[in-house]
Amino acid sequence: MDANMTFRIDADVKAQMSAICKELGMTTSTAFNLFANAFVRAKGMPFPIKIQEAEGVPTRAQMLADADTVLEQFAEDYRRMAE
Repeated sequence: MDANMTFRIDADVKAQMSAICKELGMTTSTAFNLFANAFVRAKGMPFPIKIQEAEGVPTRAQMLADADTVLEQFAEDYRRMAE
């Protein structure tokens, strides 16, 4: 037996999803059913949920490592010039 489900979604996301589904030859309803079945099989999200650093934005550790490298190179150049 089928059941209806109602929820809110951002209008732009809905439009983009509809366009992608159309290209794939399916309806948004089919896409949501695929997700729901995958969710049930996985007993949760069928993909990892994690916090990711934004692309191109270095972490604090990366910035500190870069700063150390620059300072080491500067010190090496300074020693060479002092000789």
